[in-house]
Amino acid sequence: MGISPGTVQAQTYLWPTDSGQYLSSTFGETRSQHFHAGLDIKTWGQEGYRVFASRSGHLYRLLVTERGYGNAIYLKHDDGSYTVYAHLQRFAPELQAIADSIRLQDYSFEMDATFDSTVATFEQGDLIGYTGSSGIGPPHLHFEVRDSLQNPVNALTTNLTVKDELSPVFSSLIAEPLNSESRINSQPISHYATPVKRPNGVYDFGTIRLHGSTGLAVNVYDRANDVYNVYAIYSLALLHKKDTLFYQELKQFSYDESGEMYIDRIAPFGSTRRGHQRLYAKEGGEHPFHLKVTDRSRISASDSTDTYTIIAADYFGNTSKAKITIKPNSSSTTSSPVDLSRPISDWYWHQDWVSPDLMNTINLKRTSAGWPWTDDQRLLFRDDTNSVPILLARVYPESSKKLTLPDRRLQLRFPRSAFFDTLSVAATYTIEDEKAHISVQPQMLAAKSEFGIAFYLGDLAKPGENYRLFRKRPSGSLSYVDSRLIGRTVWGFPSQLGEFVIQADNEAPEVSSFKIYKTDYGEWRARVRVSDEKTGINSSSARFIINGQRGIAEYDYEEEVLIYYLPDFTPSNTNTAEIYIEDPAGNATRIHFKE
Repeated sequence: MGISPGTVQAQTYLWPTDSGQYLSSTFGETRSQHFHAGLDIKTWGQEGYRVFASRSGHLYRLLVTERGYGNAIYLKHDDGSYTVYAHLQRFAPELQAIADSIRLQDYSFEMDATFDSTVATFEQGDLIGYTGSSGIGPPHLHFEVRDSLQNPVNALTTNLTVKDELSPVFSSLIAEPLNSESRINSQPISHYATPVKRPNGVYDFGTIRLHGSTGLAVNVYDRANDVYNVYAIYSLALLHKKDTLFYQELKQFSYDESGEMYIDRIAPFGSTRRGHQRLYAKEGGEHPFHLKVTDRSRISASDSTDTYTIIAADYFGNTSKAKITIKPNSSSTTSSPVDLSRPISDWYWHQDWVSPDLMNTINLKRTSAGWPWTDDQRLLFRDDTNSVPILLARVYPESSKKLTLPDRRLQLRFPRSAFFDTLSVAATYTIEDEKAHISVQPQMLAAKSEFGIAFYLGDLAKPGENYRLFRKRPSGSLSYVDSRLIGRTVWGFPSQLGEFVIQADNEAPEVSSFKIYKTDYGEWRARVRVSDEKTGINSSSARFIINGQRGIAEYDYEEEVLIYYLPDFTPSNTNTAEIYIEDPAGNATRIHFKE
């Protein structure tokens, strides 16, 4: 049985670094694929501040990863709880020696090892490492408090504190139609609004006219003294008169619940507006921060004008209020021919309905007699921009689903529990400039797990070409998706719906700018610049040899450099280097340097 969060919060923690008592991020903020599990402590764009054991304990885990936490230390304490210290530049000498002994067995960059209580113990305040920027992001220290079940706990609910006398700020609101009959300002699409701050300090989002059920979501952030960073607020409430319709607190969550933040993604804003927090419960999940949710949090306009109040607070008791005025929409929904002239990427998608022309809706969940929609039903139709039909089908979380277009060139495979709730998925493709462009809607919707896209190239395939799948971002740029070419079929495994392109990558990585240098802390390193514009770098393939001695090849993907690390390395007067590196498409570069 694990200890309670209250037991964790009753302990005395030491501020874990000497960089200063300021934050760049707080607990519970939504990231692209998870809730933020700790506090990010500012290091002012610099590396090398000391990191201390926040409580006495023993080494439980050492982690070295290319992405994510980078270099990280996990300490376990006598009560069974944990603290985590991530994105470190390097470990303290005792821990660095342990990590080196493991990695040098096969010269691997990454490692993940756990230890029993006899390997290394630390008293509160002992030096365990130095702040850095390993993994992801600019220099900072990521610090976590976890209970005995490894559930992250908001560290600000312990004795740790920062100076914060500033109230939260409301920046925007989204009103979202919740069924196919809903209309917001006479349209079946989400409404985006920014507030005016009134002289009394209340943020006013103005007036919207509603017909049918509507949900609200707000983007609100906190601030603190002496810094310009913005943070997640601690609590959020929706009130109507004296009734609390919705209330949440960012106190703790389990990693099993981390994916619940996908439920707050709102079409069509997706990950571009991920800061918005819904003020009602979305079907299909158990949000870890929700403490009270009533049916009335899904708003339906009454016969008269109503005002709803939103209250946001940080952990230190600073609060802000916002209001929105709701009026009934005098016009109800009408039926008219649906205009299909827009490509499906521009349609407004909801899990149960779709609006192709942003005025009318097609209900995808109708169950009345005579409607030909069943669990396994597929609908085929054409828009006015593409000769290839659009396949639309329901995907259910309790079962896997395979969808294939009639010409069998495009196939989608969704595993069981790919999504949190039942979803209507549409798929089609076009051929432009001898490239396949694939559209899987709703765009920018993240899945709980990877799903499969298979596309048969047929005559598009040219001998010797390394075809791969790429995601097309809203900006138009492309990012590589884990994929491979089998025969003339490209198989890709994205974790998000959207727009995709298939193109070839036949270019090997570029390697340049070999340099041997001494770090600020007196150790010798070597580095080369490595880049691959299309598919990126496969860092696990890297080999880095200097003067005949292989070292650990550490890849910094943000700086695009490959670093030679070997304990006690000292260069000669003349040095030779050999580097081998591949990209994910299998293109390889082997190069020699002399200095």
